[in-house]
Amino acid sequence: MSRRSAPFVAPEDIIQDSQSPTGKKHAKQLLSSLQADIATFRDDQFPPDILRQIRDLPIYQGNYDEVAAYHKRWKPLIDRALQFYPAAYLPPENLPLPASLEIPQFIYQVQRLHLTKTRAKESKNFGSVGALISKCGEFSDAEYQRLEKVFIQDDSARLVAHREFVDLRAYVFCRDNKGEMLEPERLRFYRTGLIIHALPDFKVVDSRQKPRKRRNDAYSNPLADNGVWKVYKKR
Repeated sequence: MSRRSAPFVAPEDIIQDSQSPTGKKHAKQLLSSLQADIATFRDDQFPPDILRQIRDLPIYQGNYDEVAAYHKRWKPLIDRALQFYPAAYLPPENLPLPASLEIPQFIYQVQRLHLTKTRAKESKNFGSVGALISKCGEFSDAEYQRLEKVFIQDDSARLVAHREFVDLRAYVFCRDNKGEMLEPERLRFYRTGLIIHALPDFKVVDSRQKPRKRRNDAYSNPLADNGVWKVYKKR
């Protein structure tokens, strides 16, 4: 199964009146400071010097002691991140920290790693042509007129923009403490990196040369297409 990330929570024990404008500004400053410290630490400590890279990817494997030692280096920053994302790693959902922090994901007792590529699309919704152009770039004059016409005819309309990309994921198969194989976790790892404790007979299955087909798009005949984003009237 795939996992969304843990939600942000302004820590009350650090920030007084966290819901006030001043408190929110303070929380943002502390989070920005954490992100800067992570970036500096990552420049020095990633890729890890005591682990072995898997293929050409930001995935690194080692035995338990090696992974635990590298994990310990990151722990002070992880602990600071948990002040803002206290639901991370807790059962029953075991949600990860947001990928935007770029803290590596650590997975223990891994028996098999299945690497896949999937053709996918990013989707964004807009309530005005100006907001669309701000996020997705310029379109031709004729396309601009078609988009404006959508709102002239229906001021409650929405535009939806799609951008295709290749989604790289890892299906991680782990064993529990009894040796039983668990359901695989589907992870996006390219931004954060993935650190795995590899069990004996650890195996990598690389299916990246055979990208899975994406599902048929419910939308066709875009109103606008700038080579990156295709825009439709939202149904």
